[in-house]
Amino acid sequence: MNRPATASGPGRAVLFPGQGSQRRGMGADLFGRFPELVSLAGDVLGYDLPRLCLEDPDGRLDDTRYTQPALYVVNALSHLASVEDGEPVGEYFLGHSLGEYNALLAAGAFDFETGLRLVARRGELMARERGGAMLAVVGLPETALREFLAGQDLGRLDVANLNTPTQTVLSGPVEDIERARRSLDDRRVRTSRLRVSAAFHSRYMEPARAEFRAFLKGYRFAPLRATVIANFTARPYADDEIAQVLSAQIAGPVRWVESVRHLLRLTPAENCREAGGGRVLTRMLEQIDAAGTEPGSGKAAGATAGTARRPAPQAPARRPRLVCVAYAGGDERAYAGLAEHCPDVEVVTLERPGRGRRMSEPLLRDAGALADDLFRQVRDRREHLDGPYALYGHSLGARLAFLLCRRLRDEGLPAPRHLFVSGECAPALPSRERDTWRLPTDAFWDHLKQLGGIPPELFDHQDLMRFYERILRADFEALGSYTHQEREPLDTPVTVITGYDEWFTEDDIRAWQAETSYPLTTHRFPGGHFFIKEHWAGLARIVVSGLRADAGR
Repeated sequence: MNRPATASGPGRAVLFPGQGSQRRGMGADLFGRFPELVSLAGDVLGYDLPRLCLEDPDGRLDDTRYTQPALYVVNALSHLASVEDGEPVGEYFLGHSLGEYNALLAAGAFDFETGLRLVARRGELMARERGGAMLAVVGLPETALREFLAGQDLGRLDVANLNTPTQTVLSGPVEDIERARRSLDDRRVRTSRLRVSAAFHSRYMEPARAEFRAFLKGYRFAPLRATVIANFTARPYADDEIAQVLSAQIAGPVRWVESVRHLLRLTPAENCREAGGGRVLTRMLEQIDAAGTEPGSGKAAGATAGTARRPAPQAPARRPRLVCVAYAGGDERAYAGLAEHCPDVEVVTLERPGRGRRMSEPLLRDAGALADDLFRQVRDRREHLDGPYALYGHSLGARLAFLLCRRLRDEGLPAPRHLFVSGECAPALPSRERDTWRLPTDAFWDHLKQLGGIPPELFDHQDLMRFYERILRADFEALGSYTHQEREPLDTPVTVITGYDEWFTEDDIRAWQAETSYPLTTHRFPGGHFFIKEHWAGLARIVVSGLRADAGR
């Protein structure tokens, strides 16, 4: 939810620190002030929390199982104390990783005890995943760091935290983290191992994420009373997505730079304070605010507060183009939601025969024939190939976009800067939907209901169902006719995006690596096969970020 600023000006924001900010002695001025909450915490956790925080006699304060509940309680008591002492309650909340639970608590999503039980379970599950490590890299922009990882064959490492424009945290197996640290040290890049025992916010947390999601099904969350910006999406929470995003956050990156930039569009930096009196998040916010390099941020890089730099006159740059291929049953309107969130990218969806403005043309039922048709559209309208462009396809569209990419290469035409695919396993693997077109009518529609993506009102009109059935069957038959041919990898970066509840295994997704000479990039969102319809904004950020990264190739 987005609450408006108060009549007296922009609202206040509170930032809550996460794991890594723990220290012995924390909470010393709080435990005596809130004895009932401290007693409740002890009952829930089964141990003496003040003794852990103040004395740490057994050295457990850095153990994730204890760190997360301890920080949650101290953050909560600190915020409560500040409000009692006259600080504004806050209209916007943002927490770093574990701190996001305090942000949701402050916004009324759950009470103190419920949040503590969630955090305790989260810490327990995350602590189970051993053998991983995390490395902070300072002074190297994200794009340069990703190029370094690709050049050093460190594809098993994930970017876990994007803390500032020049501070990024890597996560992955210990041996790879150590190899990255040594290599970066040789290049005089500053690094620091984090005090953690697992690869948090990475693909290696997938078992913990899945189990935590099942755990969250036992909880209901109250509507938010204020805006909470999520680490995983860098956008405000919706009331109905709290459980999904909290579970996704465990295995997804902390997009702190984007989250702070979104916050600074709602309220200025001087209206933001850090719970607990620390300065770690405050310094990050100040660095992000000072950088001001995000397009549309209104700041010139390097400009100081209170000054304005007059830009030199420039000819308007041509917007990059995203050429899209629709999923089964889709037409040229399939990605209208994506276009709305990409104002700086021209989104063009190619129309296939037998639908939309090409309704009078016969349907095509062969993947090769469809790829030929798409190729002719792009070839004959050369504006698609003039200037920077990328390809994107979902589900059936993913395989067709891949074939189109190959055809463009075979014909010696300009290659796309990037191939984005979602909702489909690698083309070398058989599609799960290859036999869907053979199902009897009732079973066919039942299956499509399970997949999602079909407007509910369609099922109220038998004539429309008969009309669309022939289009859908033709598209699914094209999936059934797809035959993969082993070829040289594309000299084009590939990004694969999937929903957490889709049927793909990690191997199904990673198999896309065989189709590109670049290191594969992957992203996951909450939801099933048609997760894209709930996450257009997140998908747009991936596309725009990919196009920016590729601009220097």
